[in-house]
Amino acid sequence: MRRSLGVLLFFALVVAQGEPVLSEAEVTRLVATARSEVLLEMAVFDDRSIAEGYRVAVAERGARGYILTRGDTAEIGASYLPWASILQGTGARLIAYTRGDYAVVDRRVALIREVRMGLPVYRLEENPAQVAALVRQFVDAYAVGRPYRIDGLVQRLGARFLR
Repeated sequence: MRRSLGVLLFFALVVAQGEPVLSEAEVTRLVATARSEVLLEMAVFDDRSIAEGYRVAVAERGARGYILTRGDTAEIGASYLPWASILQGTGARLIAYTRGDYAVVDRRVALIREVRMGLPVYRLEENPAQVAALVRQFVDAYAVGRPYRIDGLVQRLGARFLR
């Protein structure tokens, strides 16, 4: 009860400050609307609402998906990267560090995820110049990232059992 009240007060504060607050369902719908591509950069790809929207966009709608995440978090238990990387139309790369948690849908709108007080808060960015800057940031990082391959995970897991 106390935690629920705290969460409600937090969201009331965010709304009172004028920042848009997107629900998880709105986040899923936004990412799922992709027609051509989804660019996704996250330190840990552990966001269920973004992952579900990504799945719909790539697997059902045929959009291309590009994922950047840190190499040290790629295969932790909470990461959706291993299953997302097997979707046809997905490219995934690993980098040493990320510069934010965001998704860019069709290079026209960005969804920026921040964590405040332990809770995800989603901000919608529709300013063309700022979205273009995120796209440039993504493309530059993707170019130097190390390709992620699911068969490497399978080999590592198999090696553990053969010891």
